[in-house]
Amino acid sequence: MAVDVSRSRIADPSLAPAGEQRIAWVARHSPVLNGLARARLADGALRGKRVAVVVHLEAKTAYLASLLAEAGAEVVAAGSNPGTTQDAAAAALVARGIEVHATHGASPDEFERDLLAAADAQPDIVVDDGAELTLRILDHRPEVAAKLRGVTEETTTGVARLRALEASGRLSFPAVAANDAACKHLYDNRYGTGQTTVEAILRLTNLLAAGKVFCIVGYGWVGRGVARYAAGNGARVTVVEIDPVKALEAYMDGHRVAGAAGGLADADVVVTATGDVGVLGRDGLALLKDGAVLANAGHDDREIDVEALGPGEEVRPGVTRHELGGGRAVYLLVGGRLVNIAGADGHPVEIMDLSFSVQALAAHLLASTEFPPGVQPFPAELDREIARTKLASLSVTLPQPA
Repeated sequence: MAVDVSRSRIADPSLAPAGEQRIAWVARHSPVLNGLARARLADGALRGKRVAVVVHLEAKTAYLASLLAEAGAEVVAAGSNPGTTQDAAAAALVARGIEVHATHGASPDEFERDLLAAADAQPDIVVDDGAELTLRILDHRPEVAAKLRGVTEETTTGVARLRALEASGRLSFPAVAANDAACKHLYDNRYGTGQTTVEAILRLTNLLAAGKVFCIVGYGWVGRGVARYAAGNGARVTVVEIDPVKALEAYMDGHRVAGAAGGLADADVVVTATGDVGVLGRDGLALLKDGAVLANAGHDDREIDVEALGPGEEVRPGVTRHELGGGRAVYLLVGGRLVNIAGADGHPVEIMDLSFSVQALAAHLLASTEFPPGVQPFPAELDREIARTKLASLSVTLPQPA
């Protein structure tokens, strides 16, 4: 059955050539997807399967969706965050015959309708980010949930949500924790988010990192990466972390470790990196000094309490000034959305080549293997094969084990 692209909701079909140009750049720099993943997908396991791809909808996601369609899947795509959707990538997918429901800057109601439209395609497999589509299928389309072969989840936040669903007895289908694969979180969360978050902050503000105090809230894999790249650009890094093991790790990595009061008060730049809601709320905002820059690198747009900031004035593209009273003002980047994707071009292509190879192989597993309900690990042997393929593309050959 052919995909009905006439049902798509996108901003502007005429943007397709620009999207094609971006996708072509991704294709040129994705050796693992082009080699290992494409070869695995070519066995026909995905042929005729309906696959919903709900990840930040930009060129790298569009390339993943295209490879799944090339393998015979009937693909529908939607964005996992309206602030990170690239309209040109969406238009290019529709031009390629893939159904898309996503526009940049969609209202909350439009975003909800787009996700439900993806659910109404009755996918067999969901490639998800933050469990955004998975939760809506369970809450609003139980008949779709009953027929799901499974879900593969991209993020730390999404895996946590899936484990909560499993603990409550609501996870009635298998869910591969793609985020937990070494070739995803070790590289994507640390090197990908780390590099691009710092790049986006500097590009949006046109400020210098060297000598500034970067306060990183949360020291998971994302926080580690942001701290690493901030320090590499000459910043002095303070880490705010409530987990004693992670706090000790931050200290051993050479960073100053402090509580919220001590960490926020002298920060020139605050980066939230926890995946939780309301991490930087009204009490934390009261501690900030005049001129502090606020950015979010975690999954949830609500890590920074934007409502508590009050109305803002755009002072340059993607930067709003918010008066805090007492002669203080702070600068919020891209409305508190994921700064590296909403404010720049997201992860480097080479990083997403690894992450999306994990997702492609996880989708293939769900299409070809019967798993029991519950959260499932990504197979270690596939993790190693992805790493070996990447090393081979870099002309690095490891000795064979005896």
